Amino acid sequence: MIRVLQDSQWLTVRALRESFRQPAIELGSLFIPMFVFTIAASSFGNVAEVAFGVENYAGFLLPAVILQAAAGAGGSSGAGMVQDIQSGYFDKLLLTPSSRVALLFYRLLADAVRGMLLAVAIITVGIIAGSGMATGAAGFATLVLLAGLFGLSYSGLALAIALKTGSAQADKVGFLIFFPLLFLSPALAPAEIFSGWLEFASELNPITYILQGMRDLVLNGWSAGSLLGALAAMAGFAAFTWGLCALALRTRTE
Repeated sequence: MIRVLQDSQWLTVRALRESFRQPAIELGSLFIPMFVFTIAASSFGNVAEVAFGVENYAGFLLPAVILQAAAGAGGSSGAGMVQDIQSGYFDKLLLTPSSRVALLFYRLLADAVRGMLLAVAIITVGIIAGSGMATGAAGFATLVLLAGLFGLSYSGLALAIALKTGSAQADKVGFLIFFPLLFLSPALAPAEIFSGWLEFASELNPITYILQGMRDLVLNGWSAGSLLGALAAMAGFAAFTWGLCALALRTRTE
């Protein structure tokens, strides 16, 4: 693992420089979640307590917006990989002595950093808007870390699609998949009001448990059980998406 991190170091810096050179992409990843947060909090904030039993709807919504931003940042790994494949740079990397794992992991690390930076901006705005932070500064830092871990796990999906297809058009599917996962979870309303197939889908959805762990930090305080549930859901998701990456890399290099 140490060798992988060492091999990934400079490539991660390169991937982050790509973002800094194209700030409009990162601003887009920030603008859409903030737009959703502003509209939803303004529209439902006054009725959420009566309709859902949620007093602080801004705080309730904040984790969903953070995950949306982290997923958007995760799409950068796929777009960057497609560009490297089409330019021939990825083939050159394959000829270097760097481990094959590092050639994937650096993109994932860069997306984790992007997700954390976006989370800092969103949480700051959320606190100003009245979301509060029941766990204080430590909770703020933990939320940022969870955003990075989610970006690390989710971006494997976009990276796998990019490796498999080498197509910029197909790569966009990775981000689109996030929306069904988000809306089949208690992102906009508590799970207690779900029934039937939606209740069943939310129980199977890893986003549900990630949201709960993050939401407790904002609204309720520290909960070891919900945090462990969030980390376990991310670990399972990472195992799935990174497995897809490994299969896609094997296919591309055969």
